[in-house]
Amino acid sequence: MAEKLSDATSMRLPVSLREKLERAAKRGGRSMNAEIRLRLEQSFGKASGEGTESAADWELGELRAELVSVKAQLATLTNRVDRIDKSDH
Repeated sequence: MAEKLSDATSMRLPVSLREKLERAAKRGGRSMNAEIRLRLEQSFGKASGEGTESAADWELGELRAELVSVKAQLATLTNRVDRIDKSDH
């Protein structure tokens, strides 16, 4: 079961670090949020010796969340197409 997420947190990063994160996220096929979260989870797991959520489990949760979002967008687009089809006939 996925862990409940907290409110959004903003932070200032040096441009060079942000660019590195963007490149790493792109290479990994992740969002910036997912990349930062993965790196933080990994650093705490290594530092404390605790195995929180595995990277694979965490990434699976991220993909499921993205799938829910895509399904919602698809439903919206389908409804728009249906309305246009009905208005044409």
